[in-house]
Amino acid sequence: MFKSNIYAAIKRTPVGGIYIFLKSIFSNSNSQSNESDLIDSLVTNLSIPKTFVEFGFSGWEFNCVGLAKNQKWRGLLVDGVDWNVKVAQQLYGKNVSAKSMWIDIDNMQLLMEYFSDDGLGVLSIDVDGNDYWFLERFISVRPAIISIEFNVSFGLRPITVPYDPGFDRQKKHMSKEYYGASLTALSHLCSKNGYSLVKISSNGVNAFFVRNDLMGNNISSLPVEEAYGPKYFPDGTVAPTDTFWSEIKGEEYVDVTSQDVSINSRGARIF
Repeated sequence: MFKSNIYAAIKRTPVGGIYIFLKSIFSNSNSQSNESDLIDSLVTNLSIPKTFVEFGFSGWEFNCVGLAKNQKWRGLLVDGVDWNVKVAQQLYGKNVSAKSMWIDIDNMQLLMEYFSDDGLGVLSIDVDGNDYWFLERFISVRPAIISIEFNVSFGLRPITVPYDPGFDRQKKHMSKEYYGASLTALSHLCSKNGYSLVKISSNGVNAFFVRNDLMGNNISSLPVEEAYGPKYFPDGTVAPTDTFWSEIKGEEYVDVTSQDVSINSRGARIF
């Protein structure tokens, strides 16, 4: 605790900038697994606007990091943690804007207009909470590529957590596994808006969708049932998703195929 408090204090001082500079010399920023590689591969095969927006990022680890390092691309990174924004502002130059803000449905319109003139190439969402609801709102911008994290513990059930403007994964459930939406739910939303599932990250938690009018060019759709698989922790072990589900199945969910709220612990239908 003492060590973490010292680290937090350093972040708030000018020394924090020195720390960022020194760390950048000895380590490279990257994505959690192969998300950055998958995005780079997709944009290479598609003629799309060289713009990106990413909600939920770490200064050292985020999906569009490869694009952020490319001066031909312009991007917007948004996160509620000031330190992540400070790191991004110091590392990625004038082509990337980083904003510290708590995103909700009401303030999202400002972000939707950010690249309205040029079009949006890549949208990435990883906020561990309202992911489905943010995508439902933002998908009208018609990004060429969508990258979004899904909750593997939800299995193939077509569900998401209900929208909560103050959603905090750390506080919602002691297991910290009650958040986000299933791959099935996100695929349902994307499909009805003209997108196809094309890739899953190697750790099994991030899905990639391409707008249907851009399909082809060696890009083919991927059935949800084939795409869904285990979740891998950074050390290579497999997450016990069935155990996680048993701990959270009594919580409140929305079936996105009907938009009904089901509260298992109160006797509503069980997914």
